[in-house]
Amino acid sequence: MKKTLSGLIFFSIASFYAQVKFEKGYIIDQNNTKKEVLIKNKGWVSNPDSFVFKTDENSAEDKGTTSTIKEFGIYNDAKYVTYNGEIDYSSDDISSFSYTKEPKLVKSSVFLKELVTGNKKLYIYKGHITRYFYSESDAIIHPLIYKKYFFNGNSSQVATNDQYLDQLKTIFSDNSDVQTLVNRTQYTASSLTKIFKAYNSKNSDSSTTNQINDQNFTENKKQAKFNLAIRPGINFYAPLKLEDSYSNPGFSSTSNFRVGLEAELVLPFNKNKWSIILEPTYSQYTNKKTTIRTEDNLYNITMDSYSSINIPVGIRYSMFLNDKSKIFVNAAINIFNIKTSSPSSIDVDYDGKVFDNIALASNQSFRGSSLGAGFTYNNKFSIEARFNNRTNILYKDLPHADLKSVSLILGYNIF
Repeated sequence: MKKTLSGLIFFSIASFYAQVKFEKGYIIDQNNTKKEVLIKNKGWVSNPDSFVFKTDENSAEDKGTTSTIKEFGIYNDAKYVTYNGEIDYSSDDISSFSYTKEPKLVKSSVFLKELVTGNKKLYIYKGHITRYFYSESDAIIHPLIYKKYFFNGNSSQVATNDQYLDQLKTIFSDNSDVQTLVNRTQYTASSLTKIFKAYNSKNSDSSTTNQINDQNFTENKKQAKFNLAIRPGINFYAPLKLEDSYSNPGFSSTSNFRVGLEAELVLPFNKNKWSIILEPTYSQYTNKKTTIRTEDNLYNITMDSYSSINIPVGIRYSMFLNDKSKIFVNAAINIFNIKTSSPSSIDVDYDGKVFDNIALASNQSFRGSSLGAGFTYNNKFSIEARFNNRTNILYKDLPHADLKSVSLILGYNIF
C-alpha cells in the first residue's frame, strides 16, 4: 500500500512537468518584423508576462517579453499585444476599496489579450485585477475606466466610477444604434465584447483582413465540455482492523469489484486541462460472512457482506501527450457514503452467543479522500490507479474500522 501511494505521488509530481505543446503562431518584434514561429501554448488564465517560442521544431527555445515583442498570436486561439501605458491597479476586493473615486493609474508594460478586432478593438488584462482597454483607427490603446470605492468615507456605502460608459458613448458616437446599447453594457468581457462586435459588424470600413483575423483569434470560443463515462474496476483492500476495541489481527486483505459512473466537467481555460469530477460508485468489500478470532482466542468477530455507494467530488488535471493521448492526476473527497448491505453491525460472540454489536454507519458525509493518476486515449478509453484513503465504516469514531484500498479502474467515455 505504501509503495503504491509513493508511486502515485511520484507520478503526480512528474506529470506536472510534462511538456506543453508548441503550436503555430507568429511574433511581431519592436521593429515591426513579422515571423512565423511555434509558441508554447500554456492556455493562460491570466495574461502572461512572457512566453516561449522557437522558429521550428528543431530550433532552440527563445523567450518573448514586452521589451522585445510588439505582438504575438497563436492561430485559432489567442492574440496578445504589448501595451505601454497606464493601468488602474485599484483593488477589486471590497476589503481593500479606497475612499476616492479616481483610479489608481500606474505606468506599466504588459501583454493585453485581444478580445475583439476590427475598427474598434477590445482588449483585456487579467491578473490579480481585471481591466479592459480599447483602440480605434489610430491604434493607440486606452484604458476603459471602472472602479468601485467607498462613498463619502463610509465603508458601508459602495459607489462606482462608471467613466467607461461615457467613453463608450464617445467611441461609438457615429452609430446611433450602437449608442443605445451603452447604458446596458456592463464592465464584463461578454458585455463589452457584444457592443464592440455590434459596432464592427455594422461598420462598412471593416476589411476582409480584419474578418480573417477575427476568425483566427476571437471566434474560437472556449466552452466547458461534459464527459460521461462508465468505470468498472477492482478494489484491492488493505486488512480491516477493529481499532480501540477487542484485541484482534483484523480481517484479512481482499479484493472485490467496483463500478462507477463519472461525470466530468472540463473547464474552458488553461487548454482544458482542469476539470471537476463527480463519480457515484458502488463498491463491495465482502460478499459473504467473514469471521476472525481475537488475539487471545476468546471471542469471534463476525462481519456479514458489506457494500456501499460512495459519491466523491474532486478536481482533475490533464496533460496532453499528443492530439489523442493524455495523462491525468486527480484528487477527490468523499462527500457522501451510503451503506447498501443489510447487516447493521459487526458482531462479537463468545462460544456462539453474541454479546456485542458494533454498529456500522448507515450513511456518512465527508469521510475519506482519494488520489489517482491515469491515462486516456482518444477521449474514449482510460485506465487509472487510485489510492483511497482510510474511511471509518463504523457509526462512532471509537471504536473505528478504517477501510482503505487501491483501485484499478477502466473507463469508457459514453459521450
